[in-house]
Amino acid sequence: MFVKQREKSFKQLVLEALDRRLPKDHARYEYFQEMLRRVRAGYAGEQHVDKVWQEINLQQPYILLHDVEFQSMYQMDTLLLTQNFVLVLEIKNIVGRVEYMKEKHQFIRIHADGKVEGFRNPFDQVKRHARFLSKFLYERGYVMPIKYLVVAANPNMIMSVSLSSQPILHVSGLVERIERLLKQHQTIYIDKEELSELCTYMLQHHKPSQWNSTISRNELRKGALCSHCSFAYVVSYMYGRWRCTHCHKVDEQAFWHALQDYRLLIGEQISKAEFCDFFNMSSERAAYYLLKKLKFKAVGQNKNRKYIIRAK
Repeated sequence: MFVKQREKSFKQLVLEALDRRLPKDHARYEYFQEMLRRVRAGYAGEQHVDKVWQEINLQQPYILLHDVEFQSMYQMDTLLLTQNFVLVLEIKNIVGRVEYMKEKHQFIRIHADGKVEGFRNPFDQVKRHARFLSKFLYERGYVMPIKYLVVAANPNMIMSVSLSSQPILHVSGLVERIERLLKQHQTIYIDKEELSELCTYMLQHHKPSQWNSTISRNELRKGALCSHCSFAYVVSYMYGRWRCTHCHKVDEQAFWHALQDYRLLIGEQISKAEFCDFFNMSSERAAYYLLKKLKFKAVGQNKNRKYIIRAK
């Protein structure tokens, strides 16, 4: 049973907003583009693994939680909760040949062109998550096996023999591994009601972290941007409609998307003056009308009044 579905991380949402708002000649544009590429690749890998769960037909109660984060330090890609054990999954979307230097705790990727790249050891990461989870559950009175596994989402990842004894497999072997774990761990530690309570307890402590790009508002492109023009041109508010200054098409979603960009990159509160400045509006009356129409919660009075931009 899926309880917590996977969603884009706050970091990915911010990076996608930067992709629309940061000028291409900005000194850090390429830096954020590379970061976005990596984050999107990771998310795509997680989504690919998620599809495999549809093939798993367990004959006992279970709960799946995706993207669970505790204390802004322990970000777990997927948790499988059963009456017999808890499984922590770390998902990697890696292309190339991978070597593992166990004594040095070093992961090395060798690209097709011979380029060698070192990156964070996922085994240390998933073991750290498992240790935290064991302590976290013990303090709540749950004593049960905590298993862990690294799942390679991309079939083009080639595992060297140095990984043969490590807790890692390609996603194609996930169903078989789950079935094997259930055969190995047949002791029931919690009943169905406790399983549901455990899920609730975890979700109550789930606190997704925020991420700040450190880019100031003065560095960003202003205005509502036209989706028909790949966000290259602004749309103007005229006669109650948002129309692109380039292609002249109406884009009613551009306004709402721009507000979300503002929330992600600048802040969730916006004043009437800030609204006029960001949307290049000279009419305070039109700005007031639009803000009132949105029915955002307002804080403060008169000139100090600000509106809280709600998430989608």
